[in-house]
Amino acid sequence: MKLWRTLNMLIVLAVLSVMPAGPASAQNGAAAAKAADRRPVLLISIDGMRPDAVLEADKYGLKIPVLRRFLKEGSHAQEVLNVNPTVTNPNHTTLVTGVLPAEHGIVNNRPFAPLAKLPKGFGSYSQIKAPTLWGAAKKAGLTTASIFWPVTRDAADIDFNLMEGSDEDDAKIAADAVALIEQKRPDFLTLHFVTFDHKEHEFGPFTPEAHASLERIDTAVGQVIAAQRKAHPNTVIVIASDHGFFTVTHQVNLNAAMVEAGFITLSSDPEPVVTSWRAFIWYVGGMAMAVLNDPEDQQTRAQLDAFLRKLAADPANGIERIYGREEIAGLGLSAEAESVVALKVGYRMGNAMTGPLVQPAKGGAHGAFSTRTLRPDMRSSFLITGPGIPAGKNLGQIDMRQIAPTIAGYLKVSLPSAKMPALSLGE
Repeated sequence: MKLWRTLNMLIVLAVLSVMPAGPASAQNGAAAAKAADRRPVLLISIDGMRPDAVLEADKYGLKIPVLRRFLKEGSHAQEVLNVNPTVTNPNHTTLVTGVLPAEHGIVNNRPFAPLAKLPKGFGSYSQIKAPTLWGAAKKAGLTTASIFWPVTRDAADIDFNLMEGSDEDDAKIAADAVALIEQKRPDFLTLHFVTFDHKEHEFGPFTPEAHASLERIDTAVGQVIAAQRKAHPNTVIVIASDHGFFTVTHQVNLNAAMVEAGFITLSSDPEPVVTSWRAFIWYVGGMAMAVLNDPEDQQTRAQLDAFLRKLAADPANGIERIYGREEIAGLGLSAEAESVVALKVGYRMGNAMTGPLVQPAKGGAHGAFSTRTLRPDMRSSFLITGPGIPAGKNLGQIDMRQIAPTIAGYLKVSLPSAKMPALSLGE
């Protein structure tokens, strides 16, 4: 009897060994295949880097061999059509969500707060209303990390999130990134270098001071890439930026004109402070957004539109055009924006509440209203390299919203909220 039971068991085992895998086995096999095809990703942002800084480095005398190597060894965009407003926080959030600011909730560098002297900037991860690449990676069981990426404070989806210390020390940022890669080997790491942006604001784009900053960042990026490739030989490395830059010649104090026109009321003791307002101009940079206190106040809406168009009619005021609510619909701007005041090249909005409307200024700025045909100086950069990625391929103009789904594809994670197609790299 014992021998018979043994023979039966052997027969059962033999049959099971040749039977098709059940649903659970099939799922496990699919998961294993997906994991085997997964590629670790390093995403580096160089704040304020225009594409021509890399594509035409010789023209500007820039010594950036690491970045230029991407043009030969990997693929690149001729330019990236970024999102409005063309400032840091909205575009960095689009880079990791693949959606417009109105969808992810980071609609400017700072929330609208007309009664605050200096509103606090967007910073908390909880303010992001759309799924992120970190969240998708974390859900898939991957290790996530970030250093100084905007709007990531208290991010539960980021396993190792370095936000302390100075974001001005490029060498220290690179050293921290190298240590993080060597010790924790994250599957998805985001890294933000901001000093180039700071120098461009202070001195202007394509100045010796800005060039020196980008060259230091190039060295730092090379160190991080070397560590990443050692830890993950099959890694995909992406270099991106958030916006371009222009040289400033004038600033336009729109809210000073709004005070004179009676839309804003100031106290005078001990210094001018907003006490009430019917309409207010929300600072961006090379553009501004007009906001109504009461969206149902049709009288103020008509008065505001007439006032802004009267300002724009005088060429000395530096206003290129006023875009009404119908014209900006669908561009992903804040729902609070009644209209957009687009400024001319060289002009940026000032924050003075009193004094002249227009005054001389210097340095650099961004935040201009940009579309496929307007303000190419606002375009940002995209470079990508890794095993199997075509060498020397120019992708032409791409949409910034395509970057997140492209990265999700390499990580083999799901990001269904990003509706733009991933980039076709012809692998």
